[in-house]
Amino acid sequence: MPLLGGLLVSLFSGFVAWLTQWVTRKVAFGLAAVATSSALTLGLFVLMRVTLGAVRAYSTGTPQMFAQGMGMVMPPAAAPCISAYVTIWTACTVYVWQRDQLRLFATAG
Repeated sequence: MPLLGGLLVSLFSGFVAWLTQWVTRKVAFGLAAVATSSALTLGLFVLMRVTLGAVRAYSTGTPQMFAQGMGMVMPPAAAPCISAYVTIWTACTVYVWQRDQLRLFATAG
């Protein structure tokens, strides 16, 4: 009986060690993939904000005729409409990224 008990304890502990190693590796790979994707997204966001800030800084000295022409070309409701479009597009893109990250995290291994 002690031999059978030792065998069962050895098999169970070996299975638990293997399962722990497999799950730990899967979680580590998933977290690394999510961290990399998040870092790339953050870098893209920062680059976009810096670029928009630079464009805004250089466009302060535009002539009055240019501003009037842009006012004639773009209706007053254009800014809220474009802003809403960009917000919805960003939300959809973030949803797709999160879904892909969850799928990658679930299938990592």
